[in-house]
Amino acid sequence: MKNCRIAIAQINPTVGDLNKNTNKIIRLIKKYESAADLIIFPELSIVGYPPEDLILRKRLIDEVNKKIKKIINYIKNSNIAVVLGAPLEFKKGIGNAAIFIFKNKVEIFFKNNLPNYGVFDEKRIFKAGTKYKCLKYKNIRIGVLICEDMWSLKMPKNLIKDKVDLFVSINASPFDKNKIINRREVAKRLALFSKKPIIYLNQVGGQDELVFDGNSFAMNKRGEIIFNMTPWKEKVEVFSCAFFHSHKKKKINYKNIEFSQNFNKWSALVKGLEDYVYKNGFKKVILGLSGGIDSAVSAAIAVDAIGNKNVLGIRMPSKYSSRSSLNDALDSAKKLNIKIETLKINRVHQEYLTTISKVFNKNIKNITEENLQSRIRGTLLMAYSNNFSHLLLSTGNKSEISVGYSTIYGDMNGGFNVLKDIYKTELYELAKWRNKVNFKLFKGPKGIVIPNNSIQKEPSAELRLDQKDSDSLPPYETLDKILYQMIENEASIEEIKKMGFDEKLIKRIRALLLKAEYKRRQAPPGVKLSTKAFGKERRYPITNAFKV
Repeated sequence: MKNCRIAIAQINPTVGDLNKNTNKIIRLIKKYESAADLIIFPELSIVGYPPEDLILRKRLIDEVNKKIKKIINYIKNSNIAVVLGAPLEFKKGIGNAAIFIFKNKVEIFFKNNLPNYGVFDEKRIFKAGTKYKCLKYKNIRIGVLICEDMWSLKMPKNLIKDKVDLFVSINASPFDKNKIINRREVAKRLALFSKKPIIYLNQVGGQDELVFDGNSFAMNKRGEIIFNMTPWKEKVEVFSCAFFHSHKKKKINYKNIEFSQNFNKWSALVKGLEDYVYKNGFKKVILGLSGGIDSAVSAAIAVDAIGNKNVLGIRMPSKYSSRSSLNDALDSAKKLNIKIETLKINRVHQEYLTTISKVFNKNIKNITEENLQSRIRGTLLMAYSNNFSHLLLSTGNKSEISVGYSTIYGDMNGGFNVLKDIYKTELYELAKWRNKVNFKLFKGPKGIVIPNNSIQKEPSAELRLDQKDSDSLPPYETLDKILYQMIENEASIEEIKKMGFDEKLIKRIRALLLKAEYKRRQAPPGVKLSTKAFGKERRYPITNAFKV
């Protein structure tokens, strides 16, 4: 075991792109076949994760089998062994498999514990394996685990009895703000229980709402991290099993930034947007720049993800737009060095009002007039998106989306929303953090990229004279605390009341949260950061009479 060299391939697969994923796997096998004895790839690395109902298509499984044969044919003439993930058919149905290949030897291990909670829905598409098997290679007994197999409380006790020397866990474990610490604790539990070391491999990259941080590591039998890969980057590292028998730790080639919540949140937003743009065939993005904190942060994330030349900001002033906000939008564009256009909406807005007043008998409500401005802006942005094939970013944060403080078919227009799972108070914290960043990890500039005035001024939609968010909502510090309890913790009105919040306010927020479900169903996808994101993870009925 001491002499075994394992290449840990922390790759970024694309769901459904079997050719690209397979070619990448073969290319890395070829590159590391003389430097390592074994190379391991993440869970479902051939097809990408999560494949969802693609697995139900027989054609996909047929194509997967062809790709596996291609890899096997290459391995026959190589001295390196491979572990990779793929969906495979067995007697029970389609299983989530780990495949070991060495020369002419092929061994298959099926995932035994299928997660069916949160964003996971694997019991819908996979059948579970029934037992854990031990892999024997180079006089090493390896316990092969696939993601939830390590997380399950049902320990792979038969592998421990089988006297495994090492656990290898291949994963597609999506990021949330608690996940890095949680997965290390789970690995530590297994290491201490089994008294065996663990190699934990996780994929990296964005897939729709999910984003994967990598953060692959090796842990000794004492539950100590002795090697950690750079997070958020596609990378391959060769790890010698000799480190398991040493009290030394392999040098980590980055500073202790993996423990920074703000770094990980920002990196998740950047990686999630970058992969959503490029994997869906876009090259550039556009967004409305209002001068507020939401659009300023969204623009900064976009530049960090795909570069300043690929981001366009649009100012769309109305008669209610302040000179200060227009200047803040311009300042945001200058700090990020992005192109900015201005489209005035006064005349269009007035024409709309004139047209509808004829059938409304001049009885136009204030909210109708306000939302018209937002919908005009959304229409213009979509027109630009259509004409130039740029991806439109919407810019609503989780606080606003939660209570419906957004205009459907207006500022909610867009193909992606990077702020969808970020509360307003978190947004301010992230903005301040990004302005202090002095290391070059992103494609955007160092230092201040978000105008201080956008951070400091009182938030406003500026859809009427002297409008402030506080006219319609409680202070975000209060709102976010209540929303967090309702959404993340599913706390009742009584439970939140005991925390010191006003009952009338709690009921009001609860009513707004439930009422806005129909809007959220029509909102664009966005990066999941929390432990309970809207969409795949939090699924409430639109028609719902349970208000408690």
